[in-house]
Amino acid sequence: MEQSRDFSSFVAIDCNLKCQTDFQSCAISFPADLEGMLVLSAEKLADAEDWLEAHFLWFDAVNHGPHSMALTLSFWDAENLTDTPDLVSTIGLLPELETRVTFPLSALDSQHMFLSRTPGKLKTVIHGNKVRTLSRLAIGKKKCSEVQRLDIRSLHLSSSEPDYPLPERVLIDELGQWTGNDWPGKTKDASALAASLLQMRAQAGDASFFPEWTRSGAWKDRKFESSGFFRTHHDGKRWWLADPDGYAFYSAGVDCVGPGEGCNTTGIEKLCGPLPPKNGEFAEAWDGGRHMGLAKADLFNHAQANLIRVFGTEWKDAWSAITRSNLIRWGFNTIGNWSDPAFTKTANLPYVFPMKDFPSTKRRIFRDFPDVFHPEYRKNAEDFAQQMNRLKDDRNLIGYFLRNEPEWAFIKDLVIAEELLETDFETDSREALIRFLADRHQGDVDMLNTAWQSHFASFDDLRNPILKASRRSAEAAADLREFSRLLVDRYVRIPSEAVRKTDPNHLNLGMRYGYISSEDLLAGCECFDVFSINCYDVNPGDAIEKAGRMTNLPIMIGEFHFGGLDRGLSATGIRGAASQQDRGRAYRHYAEQAAANPFCVGVHYFQYNEQPTLGRFDGENYDIGLVDVCQTPMKEFLNEILACHQATYLVATGETAPTPVEGKLVHPIFF
Repeated sequence: MEQSRDFSSFVAIDCNLKCQTDFQSCAISFPADLEGMLVLSAEKLADAEDWLEAHFLWFDAVNHGPHSMALTLSFWDAENLTDTPDLVSTIGLLPELETRVTFPLSALDSQHMFLSRTPGKLKTVIHGNKVRTLSRLAIGKKKCSEVQRLDIRSLHLSSSEPDYPLPERVLIDELGQWTGNDWPGKTKDASALAASLLQMRAQAGDASFFPEWTRSGAWKDRKFESSGFFRTHHDGKRWWLADPDGYAFYSAGVDCVGPGEGCNTTGIEKLCGPLPPKNGEFAEAWDGGRHMGLAKADLFNHAQANLIRVFGTEWKDAWSAITRSNLIRWGFNTIGNWSDPAFTKTANLPYVFPMKDFPSTKRRIFRDFPDVFHPEYRKNAEDFAQQMNRLKDDRNLIGYFLRNEPEWAFIKDLVIAEELLETDFETDSREALIRFLADRHQGDVDMLNTAWQSHFASFDDLRNPILKASRRSAEAAADLREFSRLLVDRYVRIPSEAVRKTDPNHLNLGMRYGYISSEDLLAGCECFDVFSINCYDVNPGDAIEKAGRMTNLPIMIGEFHFGGLDRGLSATGIRGAASQQDRGRAYRHYAEQAAANPFCVGVHYFQYNEQPTLGRFDGENYDIGLVDVCQTPMKEFLNEILACHQATYLVATGETAPTPVEGKLVHPIFF
């Protein structure tokens, strides 16, 4: 029996999930600016036989609308009696495409932040902590600035993963553009593509930064002592970077500078239309492999194929010339993270280096947090450091990021020592915790029991799994919080010292934490030269100020962006703007507010290219680029960026006030 509901706020509908016939289909209409949620519950849900035997929850869904939808699955633990779920999975749905949505129930342990993409759906992200005993779940969506409608059919529990049927539809043209609509600047066909790219190549030529900037993009007006490499400098009023010649340098960077990005075609080949074979003329546009630990995928890079289509075997040189000229003319003086290594080497511009394969151990405590007291961690850190050998004498290198956004650090106020006690396997870190507690409580288990309100027969009992130990008492929470800081300190210090030994010349730019989810993340920060965060706030001023005051270090923003919905892609990314010009105004407001803060030494925009229309390796398909899949610049966006960069050094010194214009923002469509 079909149910149709109009949700103007959160509405709960009880359904007995043990019997599938109680939930056949549902049409949900979500008004603009409001979230909606269909709550499904049953008495003693965790005791239901179907749930005990199930491994997957799945249903078929259609997002009726012109843009992607950020669908949510929310889960409550039996101990949670509030309206706030313990764990939320956000799943991206393409517009008007019937999609089978599958959630592996094993993911309720929250050990993985990102789930592999399945055919049809976009990116899947896990937020929150583990659910041990499921009592309620909800199907909903994130806020959006437009009315959205979701149709759901055939909710299932199953012991095996279902198949993924898709309709016979082609959603992108041969150039990689969305076929569903038109927009200003859309490349009409291969002939128009060739004319555009050949003109860009002819106009590339030699480019130079603004007259008041040096060849490296530093400021001619202010010079400090030179060291031969980039370094940090405080002039009594604010932090700066100093370039190898000593000139004041503020890093205006862009991430992922490369010839496009691969579309994850695995399982959705029919949606992509005819693709060239993996050998032959377009072989370089194909990539197959694992990315960020997710499942192996076949990626086809339409942007790269477009370059090959026009320039043939000379496509790399043509793209490099066009891109180097673009960066300089637009005032970007830093090649950011995950950029093309060959381009970085030949562009002769300042750059940062994202180190690969951050040291881990065979057994991990929670998500990607390793057993930092195990000798394996130190050995792997020493091996990790060796990648800096080839770069240690490079004067163009500003510094290195040890890693990007540790997944364990996304859990707000996570007590990593508490997670350590919940594990059911031996680790050296657990033994170190037991020694720490024995020393703290003078080797007296009765003293520990009094403090923790526990009944351990001996310290050996701490080798057994203990759930939610920090909730036993204030003293237990304090003990575990202090040891958590020791764990994080080793997590940071051991690889930092190993890299510094290999490369004493370049700046340690930190971890690019997603945000400061706990003050524990500050442990070991004295090993950094610059403390880095990725900040997607509309105005980063408060985040920069907080991080700067807590660490007394210069601050660098590793990622931010503003996306639109007016150039063919169906999702904005993490911050959405109403138009390309509004994207530019938002960029200018953000970047100038950052430059005006005396702690900030640079911001890096994510990213150079718009993302693939049908999603990259993990499903992201955001309109966040400086150029589209045909290398066409987003002119309205870039006009504001250019004005921003011309004023950067004057804003940093306070000679020019940051622009107050923020740009019109919309609720983002992201996953």
